[in-house]
Amino acid sequence: MGDRLIGANYLHERFINEQFSVGAGAGYSYHQQYQFSALPVYFSTHYFFVDSRFSPFVNLKAGIYWMLGPKNIDTFLKYSISGKQPGFSLYVSPGAGVKVHLTSHIGLMASVSYDGYLVNAFDNAKNNYHTSMVPNLGINFGLCFQIPGW
Repeated sequence: MGDRLIGANYLHERFINEQFSVGAGAGYSYHQQYQFSALPVYFSTHYFFVDSRFSPFVNLKAGIYWMLGPKNIDTFLKYSISGKQPGFSLYVSPGAGVKVHLTSHIGLMASVSYDGYLVNAFDNAKNNYHTSMVPNLGINFGLCFQIPGW
């Protein structure tokens, strides 16, 4: 939903205790309606509500991104972006989901997230560009490995 984003992320976190982890990650996304690619680099954190085989969690990713190959620039049409981007290319993605351990060191994760990229987007109502978040509702699936000692 939103911008029709398709993407992939790599995330590496370390557990601070049995329920809380922090780390960093990077990704790639393609924004179909705004017609640009993005490379986000971010800090990440997860909080697992229980320390068990089946654990619901909340997470937050926040950082910056680099825009690549924008095509729909300064056209003054819906889903157009300005050639002048905000001074800070903010990326933020809060989410919630569940992790299921298949073994003690391998698990599957599924979550729903809101992915937001700060851009200068065209506003049809105001007939002008303004700084706003390009929103996306993400459905995410992942494979996780817990390295002993991490």
